[in-house]
Amino acid sequence: MKIVSITELNHKKSKITLQDGTVFALYKGEIRRLHLSEGMELVQEQVEEIYHEILRKRIKERALYLLKAADKTEYEIRTKLKQAFYPEELIDYAVDFLKQYRYIDDQRYAQNYINLYTERRSRRNISQKLMQKGISRELVNEILDERENELGESCEKELIYELLRKRKYNFRETDKKAENRMIGYLLRRGFGMDDVLYCIRHEPEE
Repeated sequence: MKIVSITELNHKKSKITLQDGTVFALYKGEIRRLHLSEGMELVQEQVEEIYHEILRKRIKERALYLLKAADKTEYEIRTKLKQAFYPEELIDYAVDFLKQYRYIDDQRYAQNYINLYTERRSRRNISQKLMQKGISRELVNEILDERENELGESCEKELIYELLRKRKYNFRETDKKAENRMIGYLLRRGFGMDDVLYCIRHEPEE
């Protein structure tokens, strides 16, 4: 496999691009040790050494490091590893490793996220955020439905009223400017305009 280019990423690493489009990063010392240069043909033994003896261990360590600060979805892990110039084959390997030991679990992630935000954000907002993280609409809806069944009859208006109480919204004395600010606040959290306007303009009964 021919090396098409070796491009410096920083003072420690360079990105290597092969003829088939494969890209990976190595430390400059590793490039020197392996005598790699632009235009040279890599023999199978060299490819195996790079993949199996260098990058496999490194990508596992990188994947685990990414999870130190906070739980992540499979999509987020794949994106981060791709940005670090790991080949797709090794990304699959790392993701399989994380799944095997349940270091990542999209269902668990979605359940925890929904439990955390159910009482603070709208269903639509939660759904959008989770799908942006690569979780399927079907899984999100399934867990949201289960959560709402646990809580009883779900009502977006009740959640809006709760947020209005927390922000000490005054139904009787709020001017138009303050009302518009509150409407914008609720819309940004994914609530529908009809529900927002109803709650803003109809003070709940005590």
